[in-house]
Amino acid sequence: MDGFAVNTNDYNNLKKKIKIDNKEFVSLKIIGESSAGTPYNKKINSGEAVQIYTGAKLPSGTDAVIIQENVTLIKKNSHIKTNVIVQKNQNIRKKGLDLKLGQHFLSKGTIINARHLGAIAMTGTPWVTVTRKPLISILSTGNEIKKIGEQLSENHIPSGNNLMLASMIKEFGGIPRILETSNDDELSIYNIINDALDSDLIVTTGGVSIGKYDLIQKSLLNFTKNSNEFWKIAMRPGKPLLFSKINNTPLLGLPGNPVSSGVCALIFLNIAIKTMLGNDTSLPEFEKITLEGSLKKNDERMDFLRAKIKNIDGHLFAIPFEQQDSSMINQFSSSDCLIIRDPFERKINNGELVKVIRFQKNT
Repeated sequence: MDGFAVNTNDYNNLKKKIKIDNKEFVSLKIIGESSAGTPYNKKINSGEAVQIYTGAKLPSGTDAVIIQENVTLIKKNSHIKTNVIVQKNQNIRKKGLDLKLGQHFLSKGTIINARHLGAIAMTGTPWVTVTRKPLISILSTGNEIKKIGEQLSENHIPSGNNLMLASMIKEFGGIPRILETSNDDELSIYNIINDALDSDLIVTTGGVSIGKYDLIQKSLLNFTKNSNEFWKIAMRPGKPLLFSKINNTPLLGLPGNPVSSGVCALIFLNIAIKTMLGNDTSLPEFEKITLEGSLKKNDERMDFLRAKIKNIDGHLFAIPFEQQDSSMINQFSSSDCLIIRDPFERKINNGELVKVIRFQKNT
């Protein structure tokens, strides 16, 4: 801090010897100054002080700083007079306070933000090894899908999934690339995917169930190197989730219903991107919140219920929406969290704790 660097023992010994009006005080000669980048390089002697400024190196022989507000300049500003109590190391930042030699700094998999950049720079390290953000391509499929802004007939819907997923990908740490929307045509789907094999991951929405127009898996059979890692999972919404590899490029097939697509992305796409970035943090992050209402016994699938969170006097309550249809994107957008129900979980009564995943404000 701005003030005067002194030697504690010397200061306290001098203070005992001098009294004015029954008050002990010390008069010290100012012999120089130490400022940030320009240190005072001589050693001080008894009865001396060095004027010092924030960020400056402590002069040899000093071990405390008296802030300038606690001194009076005397003898044409060549000396200071004070009677404050001085303790060793007061108003001093010790070397290694923030980061010690050999101390672990940033863990592998850390996504570097602005604060990390500032800290890295202050270590004096000019280079760091990083993993680039993965390129994630997004393919929406369906005869009913039209690009946002195009004229819609009563048989069409806007392509909202790709925009939602692109925003999520950015939030999770990836770089989104929205591909051309495909009709329910096997060859068209194949061609678009084939042109996107330079991606780190391809994400599709729609066409992964068992209907006549669910053509993703049929299209993938046209690739010479194609392996389905898994298809269908015991969760609601999101049962027909698909994971494949085409020529070593991974493909995550999400359901077409917007809530199903969004819920699966919040979990599986999030984990995939974090893994590609080297982040092995356990995801997703659960917490317990008190249920307002009741939930009947669950069936064989893990259930992800959209809910609002209410804060009453600092106590949080999760309130599930009455309807949980996977087409209700407006309800999904106004949710604060997902209530997680384990398979065959018992009935949950009002006031009991439930497991939730809270949405980030920008997710």
